[in-house]
Amino acid sequence: MSKSIYIFIIVFLYSTLNISASEKQEVSDISKYKQFGLVWGLLKYHHSEVSNGKYDWDQVFIENIDLLGAIKTQKDLNTFLFNFISSLKESKIKRASEKEGLLKNNYDYKWINSYPFDESLTKKLEALRDNTNINDFYVSTGRLSNIPTFKNEKGVKEFDYKIKSHRLLLLFSFWSCIQYHYVNKYLMDDNWYELLDGYIENFIYDHSKLEFEILKSTLIASLDDSHAYYVSPVVNDSLFKYKPSFGVRNVNDTLVITALYNKKQAARDGIELGDQILEIENDDIKTSLAKKIKPILSTSNNVFLKKWTRWLFFNPSDSIKVKIKKKNKTIKTQYLHLYENFEVEDYVSLKSTSGIENKWQFIKPDIGYISLASITKKELDNAFKEFSTTKGIIIDLRNYPKTISEDDITKHIYPERRRFIKVLFPIQDRPSMVQFDEAPLNFIKDPFMSGSRNSDYYKGEIILLVNHTTQSKAEYIGMAIQASPNCTTIGESTAGSVMNIATFTMPDQTNVNFTSLGAFYPDGTGAQRNGLKIDYQVHESTSDFIKDQYIVKGIELIESEKNPN
Repeated sequence: MSKSIYIFIIVFLYSTLNISASEKQEVSDISKYKQFGLVWGLLKYHHSEVSNGKYDWDQVFIENIDLLGAIKTQKDLNTFLFNFISSLKESKIKRASEKEGLLKNNYDYKWINSYPFDESLTKKLEALRDNTNINDFYVSTGRLSNIPTFKNEKGVKEFDYKIKSHRLLLLFSFWSCIQYHYVNKYLMDDNWYELLDGYIENFIYDHSKLEFEILKSTLIASLDDSHAYYVSPVVNDSLFKYKPSFGVRNVNDTLVITALYNKKQAARDGIELGDQILEIENDDIKTSLAKKIKPILSTSNNVFLKKWTRWLFFNPSDSIKVKIKKKNKTIKTQYLHLYENFEVEDYVSLKSTSGIENKWQFIKPDIGYISLASITKKELDNAFKEFSTTKGIIIDLRNYPKTISEDDITKHIYPERRRFIKVLFPIQDRPSMVQFDEAPLNFIKDPFMSGSRNSDYYKGEIILLVNHTTQSKAEYIGMAIQASPNCTTIGESTAGSVMNIATFTMPDQTNVNFTSLGAFYPDGTGAQRNGLKIDYQVHESTSDFIKDQYIVKGIELIESEKNPN
């Protein structure tokens, strides 16, 4: 017997024995649910007939998931999955030629070849993976927009969190949506596929309503997307029932009491404006945010956690332990009262000494100030007209502009039409694939350029103020302002969720938002999760923050020859 034939026999016998062993090996409940859920999700978004809405796909999941209980081995499971696919009308398969510029940041179908599927099942799954003959019942972009919508996700009418098949449906429905249609999935801290085992294990078991809602909240929080804000009413009414009758501001991880909503209640605890809270329940503020808020509220970055600082006092009981530094510098530990409801009486707050009182005004004879929060297009035009000969303008974007667009500003600060953003968007017939530089609105030639040829554009210094409250539309407008020739950005990282939102309805009719597109600067620097580029960080201190150090720094840069612009 030749050596090559001998090796072939050994390999053949080994593979045969190995396949036989895998077929006889018992398959765990988690593995059964996972394999079925993965196949169900693939069919939903890749099968021509399923993606056309020909089946009540949620009900199909519910009816089949309980049948898995009778399956003991991988061989039986392979047969079940093959028959499950075969029970559907045959999918029309189209393998289109590869488009140029497609990115595979989120492409993840390794599971098809990682499980011991038999050859016939594997071939069916691979054909579906490569299929581009996909209809738009479950996800569509509509006639006018490339932004994904999930309009036919209505939820299950009689969803019951106590029923295992319903809980698992919720998990796989949401997981599959994100797996195939979340452009920014590759930016998540944790690998979405690798999270699945743990979530299946948790969703299998019956929980109280509160436990189920917390589990669902952690699932949503895994997106690491500041747009994916979700607070269950059950969680809110249980864990966040009692609240403080004072307001705070997070200044370098120290909480300064900046507002008293009810002076009588404040006096009950000896609380005064300017007092500083150093610890909550024996944890410093940074640790408290990481432990209490981050696990159940989705945030693109840690700076955005500061937005939820006051939530650190929201509690299931009516008091909370703090370490507090009084205005006279004494430090003590005490309990503060919290309230389910309270009346706002004798409201007082710390006032900024910046002297800003209007939407736009001169803050020095040669320096203008504009807040974008509620300024109108007409007011903006008047402001730039009045500021035309100034040395610089401070534009305050520590807010959410309500009435203006980027074009209303760039017409004043651009010398010519220019691109200010590069966008990554999903492709309907290529689930998991993404591509740069296609307009989200098909009828607009290029919405990611702004301004026009203008020799009279504002030539002074533009100082852009941003912080953790600068989010979404505000970040988009901020990127447009930053593309002006003379812009310097000061502050701290922004929310890191720049583009439009998509909304997905879970089977229990919970609506979950997430950022639908990816945002990049023209040079390729990512803005999703990172937030806007910052030229100068502002490091506030508890001793002088009421001076508004952002504006102080802005004035300094305009007046200083050291300004890099």
